[in-house]
Amino acid sequence: MNNEITNAIDVLKSGGIILYPTDTIWGIGCDACCDTAVKKVFEIKKRDHSKPLICLASSFEMVCEYVEVSNLKKLKSISEKSPTTFIFNNPIKISKYVSSNSCSIGFRVPNDNFCSELLNKFGRPIVSTSANISGFDIPLEFNLISSEIKSKVDYVVNYGKNKRSYSASTILKIDKKGLITKLR
Repeated sequence: MNNEITNAIDVLKSGGIILYPTDTIWGIGCDACCDTAVKKVFEIKKRDHSKPLICLASSFEMVCEYVEVSNLKKLKSISEKSPTTFIFNNPIKISKYVSSNSCSIGFRVPNDNFCSELLNKFGRPIVSTSANISGFDIPLEFNLISSEIKSKVDYVVNYGKNKRSYSASTILKIDKKGLITKLR
C-alpha cells in the first residue's frame, strides 16, 4: 500500500490524474487546488463544466482550511456512520473549476485506510468523481471501469482492485444557519 500511495502522490504533485479506490466507489482524482488538473478530469469524463465535482479531505480540520464549518462535532458524527459528502458555501483556495464557478463545494472525509493515508500524506484535498464517462453507469468494481478511462488517467492505483462497491455517498447540504438538507 505504501508504494501505491507514494506513486499516486508523485502523480498528484505533478498535476496528473489518478484512478483510485475510495471509501465508496473507484474515483478519478487530482489535486483539487490545480486548475489544469481539474480541467483534465472534466475532459476525461466528458463532463459538462457546469456540473461541480466533490473533494476528499483527510479530516474535518482540513475541510476547515477551505470552508467555514459550523457544528464540527455533529458533522463528524454523521460522517462516521456512513460515507457522507457535505455541501458547504464559499470555498477558498480550491480550483474554481471544482465548484463550476458556483459558491458551494462538496467535501467528504473518508473512513478508508488507503484514502486517509493518501490524503494525509498529500496534505491537500483531492477531487473525487466516479470512474465513468458522464452519462454512463457508475462502475461498482474495478474491472467494470472502461478501458477509455483507464487509458486517459496518468496513474492507476494497484490496490483494492478486488473491492466491490455498493453505492456512492449520501449528500447533505449545509446552509448558513447550519441546517442540513439531504440531496441524495
